[in-house]
This record gives sequence, C-alpha cells and structure tokens, in this order.
Amino acid sequence: MTKQQAGPRSGPGPAPEGRPARADRRRKHAAYPYALYLPATVVYLVIFGVPTVMACYFALTRWTLFDSTFVGLQNFRDFLAEQNLRIGFQNTIFYAVVTSGLKVVLGLLLGVLLTSKLRLRGFLRSVVFFPVLVSTVGVGITFSVLLKPDTGLVNRVLAPAGIDGGDWLGDATTALLSVALVDVWKGVGLATAGNVLLFLVVSAIIVPLTWFLGKRQVAV
Repeated sequence: MTKQQAGPRSGPGPAPEGRPARADRRRKHAAYPYALYLPATVVYLVIFGVPTVMACYFALTRWTLFDSTFVGLQNFRDFLAEQNLRIGFQNTIFYAVVTSGLKVVLGLLLGVLLTSKLRLRGFLRSVVFFPVLVSTVGVGITFSVLLKPDTGLVNRVLAPAGIDGGDWLGDATTALLSVALVDVWKGVGLATAGNVLLFLVVSAIIVPLTWFLGKRQVAV
C-alpha cells in the first residue's frame, strides 16, 4: 500500500475551509490602524484643514458678512502696493540684521572670554546669562523706565557729559535701534551659551585626535 503526499492545490474546486476566515481576520487587522488615525485626522481637518481652505477662499474674494465677490489676485496686488508694507519690510530686515549680527559676534567674543582662565569668570558668566532669565515683559517695562526722556537713568548719566539723549523710544530715528539693542542685551546670553558649548564639543574632539595623531607619528 503506497501513501500519496498531498501537493499544492492547482485544479478547480472549493477552497479550504480555513482560508476565508484567515482572509477576514487579515482585513480586520489591516483596518484597525486606520481606526486609530481617524480621531486625529478629524481634529486636524477641523482645526487646520478647514480654516486653511477658508483663508484661501477669502484671500481671493472681496467679502462682507453676508456677501462675497471673486477678485482673484487683486487683494495681493493692493497689499504689495501699500507704502507701509515696504517700510515694515525695511524695518524688519534692519532689526533682523542688527540683532542677529550682534548676537553672533558678541556671543563669540564672550564665549572665548568666558572659557579662558579669568579670576572674575564666574561673575562675568552671571552678568551675561542673567538677562536670559528675565521675562520679556519685565525687560520691556524696565527699559521703558530707563529710557524715558526726562526721568530716565540713561539720559541722566549722559547729561553730565553734555549728551542730549532725547526720547529714545519716541523718536522714529532711534526707537528701532533702541529696541534692537535691548533685544541683543537679553539674547546674547543664549548665543554665548551656544558658543561655549561649541567650544567644549570642538575641544572634546580635537584634543584626543591631536593626542592620537601625535602618538601615531611617534610610533612610526
């Protein structure tokens, strides 16, 4: 009596009984992750998707509370033709260049100074990093008092030297520069901390590498 081994099914006929149940389970498992995505998708569409579409629609129309008229890109043309927009761009570029440039340069110089061997290094670190801990509101209130034209401490210090400070925050020629310098004073500590960290990382890489190369040259 010979035993015949069952080979792969190739001919027509009913499928094995367990195969449909397995396919149903696979379909259920495949749909399960999408059910988890659904709440986040609904929240995203309600909070971000719908407002984005509405903003695009309103940008291309001239509308009131009850009516709207499609005007295409005319709103953007009117916006770019506004004279105050150009002044705003100029002020923004000036502010960004002054604050970013001074923070990088002063942060680099202070980083070199604070990583050197100085007796007052701890005190200088406290002076440099203290403005970072002060809130922006506190800095604004403090400097608005210090820069007052009549009773401000800055003008009182400059008066004996014969310098008339004027209204630092009220004059259009000095207001933007004054605010930019205050921002530099507050943010230079973070730039210095970044440069100090960079110096430490570079030292941690270069010093062992130099020692290794020196040992290798001696061995050769």
